[in-house]
Amino acid sequence: MPESKQRRELLEPTVYLAIDAVVLVGSFLLTYWLRFHSGLILVPLGIPPLGPYLLASLVIVLVFLAIFYGQGLYSARGGRRVERDFVELFRGVVLGSLLVLALTFFVRAMTFSRWFFGLFFWISWVGLCVGRVAARRVLARILHRGLRRTRLLLVGSNPMRERMLRTMRELPGLALEPIGWLRVIGEADPGPSRAAPPLLAAGEPPAAEDPPPDLPCLGEVGDVREVVEARAVDRVVLTLRFDQLPLITRVAASLANLTTEVQWVPDLSELHTSKLRLREVAGIPFISVREVALSGADRIVKRTCDLVVSAVALVALSPLLAAIAVAVALTSRGPVIYRQARVGRDGREFTMAKFRTMRLDAEAQSGPVWAQVVDSRVTPLGRHLRRWSLDELPQFWNVLRGDMSLVGPRPERRVFVEQFSLEMPRYFERHRVKSGLTGWAQVNGLRGNTSIEDRTLYDLHYVENWSLWLDLRILLMTVHHVLRGENAY
Repeated sequence: MPESKQRRELLEPTVYLAIDAVVLVGSFLLTYWLRFHSGLILVPLGIPPLGPYLLASLVIVLVFLAIFYGQGLYSARGGRRVERDFVELFRGVVLGSLLVLALTFFVRAMTFSRWFFGLFFWISWVGLCVGRVAARRVLARILHRGLRRTRLLLVGSNPMRERMLRTMRELPGLALEPIGWLRVIGEADPGPSRAAPPLLAAGEPPAAEDPPPDLPCLGEVGDVREVVEARAVDRVVLTLRFDQLPLITRVAASLANLTTEVQWVPDLSELHTSKLRLREVAGIPFISVREVALSGADRIVKRTCDLVVSAVALVALSPLLAAIAVAVALTSRGPVIYRQARVGRDGREFTMAKFRTMRLDAEAQSGPVWAQVVDSRVTPLGRHLRRWSLDELPQFWNVLRGDMSLVGPRPERRVFVEQFSLEMPRYFERHRVKSGLTGWAQVNGLRGNTSIEDRTLYDLHYVENWSLWLDLRILLMTVHHVLRGENAY
């Protein structure tokens, strides 16, 4: 492995570890000052000595860093969005705080303030989030100054290749540099003794393998070793179709005795899934292609969170809801709340509530149509409500009733569901879970008049990869996107 690459692979975890350690110690000292010296909180038992708390801080730092390491927070962060780091840091702080509190029960010589640990929980999480943003900027500057990137050679073509290249362009923090690709030609017949289907028909042009812009074709798959050695390739990425799987072992054999990594990016759309899971049963590996969307326990946890958050939101936002209702009633003719039938889980219809943002006769002439960027049907106040997604607030009532969830695929009208189901065979699989107030597609910029195919793929990813932490991440991202107002009309 080149020395510059080794330095880069050590640099990222070193920066994150150092910043997290500094933030945790700083958060501990700040909490100690706020709790015992700021005068903001009563100290009826007197101010405890700093020494035992400093000793405890060292234990806390080690515990927290060990938990973060176990979560993978110090490996390959460049390809992950910062909101996901926030969620994982929150989970790590929760686990670390619970573990440290449990340890304090065994320390009889010193009684630690519970107020202290409550403050430290929030201060440390906020500080770690700020530190994570700072660490990413530091690393981005270092990479921008020319630290060597991982050189990639792509082999073959499947739809995931374009998605992967687009991701590399959008996330330069990955530090990946595709230097070219190899065409899969001359592999039409895997051999007369094999039952596998041909990779390419005789003379068939590889239409799906047109090179993307600025990515030169460096030869054919048989030239892989020569290209790797000549171009100092660090990693070979196989973007092969499933009928080209025999090439994986062939490429691996060609690169024998080299330190070059070999990875395969499967075409998940061909498998009709968004993620493969490897499970082991009695030592036998199983690759799970499709599973139950949410188990019984998952549904209980998700529903409990929906009940608590929606109830609190309705109470906390009641003054804002009342003000918007009055404004709608005074600025346009018609009901304040607009109710419309939408399709939810398992294809069942429910009545979704929104603040009315259009005229009463909005679809009298056109029938059901999508909202546009410039839409004459929207009232002046409605444009502002849509800009900040305030028209969606009554759907907290739908969440409380159980018609919807806080997070899930956005519901559509029956006419659009039937239309999209004909255009996309997997579209209806979105309805394996409850519809959501916000969703994975929406926080990735797919709101309004955007690609239904892309939105469906993101929704299916959510359905197949649900977790409580993913819901929390989406809710955090929703706040960010609402403030930016992307595609909100």
